[in-house]
Amino acid sequence: MKLKKIYICSKCGSKHLKWQGQCSECGAWNSLVEDVVEESTKTSKKRAIVELSTSRFKLKEISAQNLNKISTDIKEFDRVLTGGVVLGQTVLIGGVPGIGKSTLIMEIADKLASKNLEVLYISGEESPQQLAQRAKRLDITNEKITVASITDISEIIKTINETNPNVLIVDSIQTLYHPEYPSSAASPVQIRECANELVKIAKTKNIIVFILGQVTKEGDFAGPKLLEHMVDTVLYFENDKDELYRVLRTFKNRFGTVDEIGIFEMTEKGLVSKSDYESSFLNDTPSPGASFSATYEGTRPVIIKVEALVNRSFYPYPKRVFSSIDSNYAQILLASIEKNTPVKFDSYDVYINVKSGFKTKDRALDLAVCASAVSSIKEIPIDTKTAFIGEVGMLGYVYPAIAMSKRIAELERIGFRKIVISSKTSESLKTKTEIVKIERIAELYSLLNKNRQ
Repeated sequence: MKLKKIYICSKCGSKHLKWQGQCSECGAWNSLVEDVVEESTKTSKKRAIVELSTSRFKLKEISAQNLNKISTDIKEFDRVLTGGVVLGQTVLIGGVPGIGKSTLIMEIADKLASKNLEVLYISGEESPQQLAQRAKRLDITNEKITVASITDISEIIKTINETNPNVLIVDSIQTLYHPEYPSSAASPVQIRECANELVKIAKTKNIIVFILGQVTKEGDFAGPKLLEHMVDTVLYFENDKDELYRVLRTFKNRFGTVDEIGIFEMTEKGLVSKSDYESSFLNDTPSPGASFSATYEGTRPVIIKVEALVNRSFYPYPKRVFSSIDSNYAQILLASIEKNTPVKFDSYDVYINVKSGFKTKDRALDLAVCASAVSSIKEIPIDTKTAFIGEVGMLGYVYPAIAMSKRIAELERIGFRKIVISSKTSESLKTKTEIVKIERIAELYSLLNKNRQ
């Protein structure tokens, strides 16, 4: 064996003989990381620790089996996994430091252990004593949970063979190293090879594997992008650690749907499922600039509150600040209001915030954003039992959103009495709630002015 210096793209994992500013494979800038690999000779050969191979089968000879999903009894976590975990599944969980990954995984370990499953918790970041302190804080004392601090992947696999767990937890993948490769821990090669061994051990021993991963400042997993392709399920904690609610979103799931979200609240007793989080702002008194809508995430409608503050500007260029929504399209919505109504924002600062606890790209909020902006500048309070659902085009037309019946059903369940939607909605709506249909933004302006009178 002889050592050779190469550069590996941290985004796609491609190898380069020399450093360059942009990866020629995926186009990412400043993503090449220096690494050292062993160059094979005729007498040397790399050997994986775990080998994965099966007999050959004709596709029609393989009997279809229903997935036996194991519920974790954590409502919001089961939601993002579409019912629970499957034996042989590899789940990658990421999020910024301190957001609650280790807390959540300890709670999952306790719930699965209570179902008589043997859990092996491997930590490369914390000692067994630190893990015990967290378990004590969460009031977890299950005897089915075994903990160890190991970073050598070969030692981890040896421990797995000795204990035969049903569930393996690795916290985190960036702390592991593969003895067959000379590069340091957390390098793209080490992350890729260690993850590969964990995926193979999950398939060969039919165990559930949870892998925790660190993320970069851009919000992506640290290491090669290949890591996300190797595992079965990818979950991200979306919010910052300072937010009240923590949102867990599914980005990949071979055993269920994607784009699901789970909403948690961090308490002194750990992460708590918060399926009714909207109750924190539904009882607010009516005030200018506040409106409600229903976004659709995965298979669930979620009630959100849109807040707008429009104030006379004392700057040469009025400020535009938008939170949790697409800032570029928010500018277009303001322009559309100016074009189609008497409202002008040219001498006003505009601040808009979507109070939902998570970022959304759902365009069905457009109508609520417009209603909040007009309400704020005209000092018109909007009834807290009125909601707005619809996409708004550049020319001021209001268009229907998808899954209108489910959104309206959720609003009706919460107690909303009036919902403003697009007149182009063709979906059959069975509801006792008053439905107001409008075609253009000008009608929204007239509707809000009428309410003031």
